[in-house]
Amino acid sequence: MSDEDETAVTFAVRVADIHAWEFVFVVGDHVQLGNWNPDQALELVYSEKDNVWMNRLTLTVEQARHPLRYRYFIGYYLQASSDATSKVRVISRWESQFLPRHFMCAIDKYLGGTDEFGHYNGKNKVSAGWLHQPKQCQIYLRLHGASLKFFKERYSQRPYFIKIVSFDLRRKEEITYDTDHTNRRVLWRCPSLYRASIGTSLDDDPDDSLDGSGIPPLPSFSHTEVSDHYAENPHFHAQTAHGREFQNENSYVVFRTTSVAVDYLAFRIEFYVDHSRTTKKDVEPSIDLQPRTHRDAPDRLRSSKSSSGHLQKTGIERIAIAYCMPTGMSDTFGQISVPILAKNQQPIGMVNIDYLIVRSMQNPVPMSMEVSFARHWKKRAPLEVGHRGMGNSYTKFSAVRENTLDSLNKAARNGADFVEFDVQLTKDQKVVIFHDFHVLVSVARRTMRDTRLPKADSVEFHELALKDLKLKQLQLLHLDHHKAPENQDKLKVTGALTETEENHPFPTLIEALKHVDGDTGFNIEIKYPMKMKDGSHECENYFERNLFIDTILEDVFKFAGNRRIVFSSFDPDVCTMIAMKQPRYPVLFLSVGVTTRYVPFLDQRSCTSEMAVNYATSQNILGVNFHSEDLLRDPSHVRKARERGLVSFVWGDDLDDPNNIQAMRNLNLDGIIYDRIGADQARRNVFTVERTAKASLFGSSPAPSRSGSLDRSTSRLSNHDSIPLALSQLDLAGSTPSPTTSTHNGTTTSTPSTVPVVFVQKDKEDSSSSSD
Repeated sequence: MSDEDETAVTFAVRVADIHAWEFVFVVGDHVQLGNWNPDQALELVYSEKDNVWMNRLTLTVEQARHPLRYRYFIGYYLQASSDATSKVRVISRWESQFLPRHFMCAIDKYLGGTDEFGHYNGKNKVSAGWLHQPKQCQIYLRLHGASLKFFKERYSQRPYFIKIVSFDLRRKEEITYDTDHTNRRVLWRCPSLYRASIGTSLDDDPDDSLDGSGIPPLPSFSHTEVSDHYAENPHFHAQTAHGREFQNENSYVVFRTTSVAVDYLAFRIEFYVDHSRTTKKDVEPSIDLQPRTHRDAPDRLRSSKSSSGHLQKTGIERIAIAYCMPTGMSDTFGQISVPILAKNQQPIGMVNIDYLIVRSMQNPVPMSMEVSFARHWKKRAPLEVGHRGMGNSYTKFSAVRENTLDSLNKAARNGADFVEFDVQLTKDQKVVIFHDFHVLVSVARRTMRDTRLPKADSVEFHELALKDLKLKQLQLLHLDHHKAPENQDKLKVTGALTETEENHPFPTLIEALKHVDGDTGFNIEIKYPMKMKDGSHECENYFERNLFIDTILEDVFKFAGNRRIVFSSFDPDVCTMIAMKQPRYPVLFLSVGVTTRYVPFLDQRSCTSEMAVNYATSQNILGVNFHSEDLLRDPSHVRKARERGLVSFVWGDDLDDPNNIQAMRNLNLDGIIYDRIGADQARRNVFTVERTAKASLFGSSPAPSRSGSLDRSTSRLSNHDSIPLALSQLDLAGSTPSPTTSTHNGTTTSTPSTVPVVFVQKDKEDSSSSSD
């Protein structure tokens, strides 16, 4: 093949913030770019001379006729064992703008200039990676409330800086690996479990060393990042040399790391004090400082004499450590308490740590980097969402039973843009739609002598958890709402035998995905029981979190098609897990905030709207679903969320009042969830309205754009150059368009729905979030 038969495309991108162990990749719709598979993406080479990452792609003349679409992402390598096949590529950050970069090879021949990572078409949008490797886990360690408990009062008065260092239990000593990779020097630091813990050394016993088998040449874990949820900037970031400041009752600090060998992962928790900030009574003279070693070099400690002649310590000193071992984590969620050891190895207190282990999906679904809705949101008037379909029917008056196919479809016919409903698991792990964790079972009282049918007043109610009943049992038993005794005049859970099947309770999520109007989006609230501030628990001994969420996600990925979907949950850990397990669908954090109506949750992240905004920011999810009671009290939370680039929804009983709905509209929210949608005022689904307007506006076919990027002009590409369906939906996962015709070079062709003709348009306004 001659040079004239080839076109060379050079990728060059500048990255402002990248760690020494990270690399830059380009992924796209070409086999040499991995066909959107991040594991097959093209790795770029760092040029110190130009301070850019570069590589070249060679295209044939035929390939150059097609638009080239691509994204950049940053990643690194981890390895679970000495087996080379255990080496995997982990996504750290990636360009998550809805439409990827776009280049017309046949027109421009080569990419011009240098790209800026994350910046494209006037927007800057970068998202964290997700758990796309089979054995990849993300571990979160949280310190909050009274996490530190000391045996002596003098230790309790100090402000501490806390740093958490990950290490692999298979490595005994600290090892530094120098790897000359792609002309760049990478230092992998694998801290060991050494008792230089703080200045004291162990006798090196050769018998204690591992034989080296199974130890990976690369780390099995990433560097640990930290987020302070009370800080002005709550995003996760690299730790400083001395960690993050923590004070009991006044801090909420979260550490996270990624591992592909979690069974060997452990943590060293280091405690530092800044002597320049301690008072004289806080200084502990009885602790004898050990001779310093090279491992303590980062500790900035100096000594000076006071006017009274006493030796004083200034600067930052590491004064204690604790170890958190995997054996202490009996589940993927819980709390572990470990002793805090002073320099003389004596315990001086305990540290309580909440932990969460997020695993990749058990039955992974291949995730393409072609498109993501997780942070995409097209700004428009507030979407209107039908609460439980047509509204609460068990404790309020409603003509339709809540959370049924009938209720969801009636809301859709009434013009709801989205419908909101609750999902949870039955005993046989079927995903059903129901709001409450418990139901009442009617049991008749009978005596041995009385075999006649019971009278109405001889019926007893017994409360059962939904998780303890199989789907068939839910469908066959006569069930009442758990608040039925105080709501006798409301609809019952189990209806009359004459009612249609569509009005029966406990429809499955799969049935809803199949039988509810496809133009209506789904706001799927994940019900997971939580602890309350009064000491109660919504439902104890529940499903393991990873299994629970994986089961729901599998149903969605199999049956959702192009439906618009947003997940939400009151449990922030559930929100974290959904976001980490997949990059396609967005997540909203449901917040109760300051309330006088409900018993608040124990979790601090749900107790105030301000904390909810900080949590959503740190986890880089779509946004917050605020409680109307809190917004009516203080609407400034919406402004704070908008400043952070978050989407804002609202829910609550206050929205039974149309005046309050209008007040929420005036706040320029993104979504309003309320009962009896469309019952008092007719409306139309905004997506069908926009689709009709778009079809009317673009009835003819303009010529293809010659621009190398997707600009404000709108172009209809031929069948030959069409962009896949997912990218043709400028709002969140729209429905499949019907077959259309297009004109190209004077020839009219028919385009089936599986290969759609596409309108490519730049949004006029796009908050840094996702989901239409």
